[in-house]
Amino acid sequence: MSIFLLIYLNTMEVGLSKENMMTDFTTHHIVIEVGDIEEVDVVVEAGVVDSKTSTHILHGLEIIDMAVVMRMVMRPWERMAEDQEDHQEGTHLHFDYKRYVRLSRGPGRGMRHSGYGRLNDGHGKFDPEKQWYKVTVPFGARLGQAELFKLIQDNTDVQVPFQNYHTIDQRAYFFVQGTSISEGLRFLSRRITRPDGQKLSLIVNDSGPPKVTNITDEQREKLKVAMSDKYEASTQLLNLNNFQNNQILRRESMFLPINKFQVMEAVVKIVAEYIPEMTGLDLSENNIGSLSGASGLVKAAPGVTHLNLGKNSIRSLEELEKMKGWSNVAELDLDGNDLCSSYKTQTDYISAVRKIFPKVIKLDGKDLPPPISFDIDALSLPVSQGSYFLNDDVKNLLVNFVKEYYTLFDSDNRRGLMAAYNENAQFSYQAVRNSTLDRQGEFQSYFSNSRNLIKIANLDSEKKAKKVKVGLLPVVSALEEFPKTTHDLNSFKVDVMLATPQMLSFVLHGVFKETSSRADKPIIRSFSRTFITTPAGAGVSIVNDMLTVSNAGVEQAANAFKEGAPTPSSSPASSSQTASSASQSVLPADQKQMVDAFSAQSGMNAEYSMKCLQENSWDYQRAAAVFQEFNSQGKIPPEYFIK
Repeated sequence: MSIFLLIYLNTMEVGLSKENMMTDFTTHHIVIEVGDIEEVDVVVEAGVVDSKTSTHILHGLEIIDMAVVMRMVMRPWERMAEDQEDHQEGTHLHFDYKRYVRLSRGPGRGMRHSGYGRLNDGHGKFDPEKQWYKVTVPFGARLGQAELFKLIQDNTDVQVPFQNYHTIDQRAYFFVQGTSISEGLRFLSRRITRPDGQKLSLIVNDSGPPKVTNITDEQREKLKVAMSDKYEASTQLLNLNNFQNNQILRRESMFLPINKFQVMEAVVKIVAEYIPEMTGLDLSENNIGSLSGASGLVKAAPGVTHLNLGKNSIRSLEELEKMKGWSNVAELDLDGNDLCSSYKTQTDYISAVRKIFPKVIKLDGKDLPPPISFDIDALSLPVSQGSYFLNDDVKNLLVNFVKEYYTLFDSDNRRGLMAAYNENAQFSYQAVRNSTLDRQGEFQSYFSNSRNLIKIANLDSEKKAKKVKVGLLPVVSALEEFPKTTHDLNSFKVDVMLATPQMLSFVLHGVFKETSSRADKPIIRSFSRTFITTPAGAGVSIVNDMLTVSNAGVEQAANAFKEGAPTPSSSPASSSQTASSASQSVLPADQKQMVDAFSAQSGMNAEYSMKCLQENSWDYQRAAAVFQEFNSQGKIPPEYFIK
């Protein structure tokens, strides 16, 4: 068995000893066949390795695909001063790669990196200069950021891109990107003397990119400065291309990539406050896969006409739906994203893009034929109306009911709600995500008993039926399982669907917050609730209760729990509409005739004639007898006879 070495060089003026060597200068690499060994010593001719030339050596088993083995060129600092011996005949170098490379044995497996990145998977290339490394400095916190960075930088000729410096106890941490930089730091470990005489240890480990949590005020100010530097006022263009490598932020050791939601959220706020007039935006080469964070830019700068999202990681045009509000985008660049190759023809691609941005005339740098359009006025939804109660009697009844119900619901003891329900009442609810939101508040606790029929279609009928609570105790017990809440009564709107003497059905809309939440800012939810009730004494009794819970929209959450007019809002129906005419309008023809006849014989108006008949189960003779008895005793108020 043989082992092959592939050495990539940063100069063509490098020669090796002629033993077991093949040279291919057309591809700038040298292939050496050596014995079956684990570690490799290479003898380089005298005078070849100087202060600006050195190489890394990767070695692997046979059948390695030489064309895709990674290129690793050492920086000038990597002179390997303590590891090389000058001889008349040559310079002896030794590299042990067992710590860094895991070799895959057998044909077709290729070579893989031992950490986060993939050197070669047999299909494509991994760029070692994009690999991240985390550097730990024991007792580095004692030095401070400025002194530590200066100490390292003074011992190398290459600018080190320190990122995300922080400390935990006595240790200091920072990140660097690029394999050559990381190897240079490994070489410098314990070769630098600290001011206290101790050697400086640098522990370098493979890592993912630095994590971005909350943006500090200092970071926000530096972000503002960096964005200001990249904004061209004359063209109203904000150029955030490859923003993670922004030099202003790098000098401050700040890693603020705009593909992170928190960073993009800060960018949106800065744009809204300082450059809402922006018409051009370049977000290319930022490894953006989701546009959720960027969607706020549509409202922050509504006049954008030029948008560059090229060379990112967007896989589907569905992501661009989040930017659909920029309806005037005329120039769009998506080249370099996976989505570009998901269409069979260019025509299909253009058509799909124009469904989102109908005015695009330049796509991926190429002029397009003008879009076919029709001058049709944009349709708009009618203005949202207030509550609808049918008449004042229904309004007074429901306003009192809603206030009493939610006073108990928001209390510490919801058991009192038993008085509001019929003994055979039914209750069910469904939890639905708000499709207009990019980020949903925590919603998991609502899903266990949710009766969203689309989501539970796979359950059998028995399990579906169990999600409907039947009877006083099961209904109220289910209500007690909901988080502690506070409802915003000023947000309530009531829509009466049906009002008859036997039944009152209405829908209630509004918002609430969960006061039991541990979050710093309580989650604002929206709800829609359908009640079906029957008369009970002076009020109503709930026989069916269906609740839908979702996350409040942006506008709903912004307007929640603000001082306002009493709610539910007044009915748009005319206040002069009488109860009798409204109530009679929903009666069957025979009952309406009975009311007219009873009103004519008793002298009472239609409203109280109807009530008398209703309370006596529409038995005309019994109602007449009751009327005569109460009238002879003077117990009927005079207003009952006002027509």
